[in-house]
Amino acid sequence: MQALCVKYFCLPKKRGAKNLVFMKLILSTFMHLLHSAALFWGLFGVFILLNLLDAHSTYIVMRPHHFGRERNPIARWIFRKLGIPRGIIIFKTLLLALLIPAMGFYAGNDLFTINIVLIVGNIVFALVVWNNYRIYRKL
Repeated sequence: MQALCVKYFCLPKKRGAKNLVFMKLILSTFMHLLHSAALFWGLFGVFILLNLLDAHSTYIVMRPHHFGRERNPIARWIFRKLGIPRGIIIFKTLLLALLIPAMGFYAGNDLFTINIVLIVGNIVFALVVWNNYRIYRKL
């Protein structure tokens, strides 16, 4: 069985010209989308929104002084030293101050890679936010 390949992705070749043309169209559209700046800006907006939701959900789970609920040891240390609201704001500001220029650099040089990184990162962040709100509902 031969494979149908477009750039980096390969699919098994199925019988029938219509299936082949349809699969090639889907694959090339998907690859075009992964190389688009519009997708980057949409994913970047979702990334910022998820960071804001993470800050909010972390605040409501950890207030007033439940530092042990924070799994990230660096964030936990900052929260203990600076307090919950100030620590969250400073931690998120520093994190975004490092990540945003890196994302901008990669977006200018390799949209494909940064779009995949943002897709994976947004999925992970969404799970973290979902878990934070789930914990809050149980408190």
